[in-house]
Amino acid sequence: MKKLLLVFLAGLMLYLPFSKYAIWFAGLPALYILMRYRDSRFWLLGGVVFFFLSLRCVNIASVKYGGINPMLSYGMFTLFTLFLSLYQFYLPVKLLNRYFRGITLALPPLYVLFEVLRSYFPYGGFPWLILGSILVDVPFIKNSFLYSNVYLHSLFILYAVLFVAERRIVPLTLMGLLVFTLSFYSLYEKERRMQVAPALKVALVQTAVPQEDKLDKDKFRKHTDEILDLTEQALQEGVGLVVLPESALPFFYSHEYEEGYQRLMFMSFKAPILVGLVDVREGLRPYNSAYLLSAGMSVDHYDKVRLLPIGEYMPRPFGFLKEVFSAIGGVDYLPGESLKPLYHKNLKLATPICFEIAYYDLVKKLSKDANLIVVLTNDGWFDDSDCTAQHLRWARVRALESGKFVLWVNNSGYTGIIDPYGSVSQLLSYGKRAVLFGEVRLIE
Repeated sequence: MKKLLLVFLAGLMLYLPFSKYAIWFAGLPALYILMRYRDSRFWLLGGVVFFFLSLRCVNIASVKYGGINPMLSYGMFTLFTLFLSLYQFYLPVKLLNRYFRGITLALPPLYVLFEVLRSYFPYGGFPWLILGSILVDVPFIKNSFLYSNVYLHSLFILYAVLFVAERRIVPLTLMGLLVFTLSFYSLYEKERRMQVAPALKVALVQTAVPQEDKLDKDKFRKHTDEILDLTEQALQEGVGLVVLPESALPFFYSHEYEEGYQRLMFMSFKAPILVGLVDVREGLRPYNSAYLLSAGMSVDHYDKVRLLPIGEYMPRPFGFLKEVFSAIGGVDYLPGESLKPLYHKNLKLATPICFEIAYYDLVKKLSKDANLIVVLTNDGWFDDSDCTAQHLRWARVRALESGKFVLWVNNSGYTGIIDPYGSVSQLLSYGKRAVLFGEVRLIE
């Protein structure tokens, strides 16, 4: 009974850093408990509790907006959490005990190996709830992401807890000195880059279209004029870039006859506008895209490369689910083929769309030659829940890793500006239709 209570406590505390309240330090005693009981079944149960609490917000999308029966939704969700727990928590400890004779120093790299594996496999992976992302809330230390990445920070956390649990003071001290030195140099380098980077005034439009309206084309259209009025107000402030979120307006990019389309193009003569729009091209298949508009035309665009399984396409062999659940029916989106920034004059914009921000390799490649990262998303599917907060956390991770400003432009909220130090310098409240004005620096 004592072990059962401990494992539930560990799962609960491990969830707290990934909750809306971001209690990062609660994860450390959780990992300490797990390190003291290196039993695969103990870890499995702790993982189930952790994943269930952290991801239960996905049921908002399937039940409230997808129309799926709550019992069925939670049933499928429970199977999903069990799969994740087997993958991430059970297998590393099982392999440790079977092939590494319980040598504890092998546990952190085994755990991180499975973090990397589940980030890409199967079906494009699930790079979510990565331990290293906890450190974005730790002052000063968070700067070390610049010369590292989120997975290496997972390794650092696990070794730190292990060394404490086993009272290995010397390696703990040496590792702490290494991270401290890396953080100090990273901070110096970021400040150097900030000093020489040109400034840019930006306006971020939080459209705040209720998700139930976005799912009804007629209701969505009723918001068009107000959204464009807000965009026009933003342009009157002399900004150098206006940004609207993913699928910001109810028409396709190619629908030139739409009144809203014509008005949007006309406004782009005043300043560049970056907007998320769906478009239908060859074969009548849709793309989820970001368009950079200027002088009445699209000067560049980016098509989302990593599509969301079930949400944007149905992976094999699950196509039959479209017949069972009408909410996930429809035509599959097509993925983009190019990972490159959008170029226009002095702008070099990396534009990961929605869930793409969680992929380390994608954002790294996309932002390599960019001087600003702009994320277009819509978290209206999840309301103001843990999932929405977890998504924003990834933008902070990428700001720290790249050393660049990140504009987080969300339909429902939160919309904000994140500086290279991983801090949200400005933020619009959830569900508020408004424009956020700010200044960023174009850091190479």
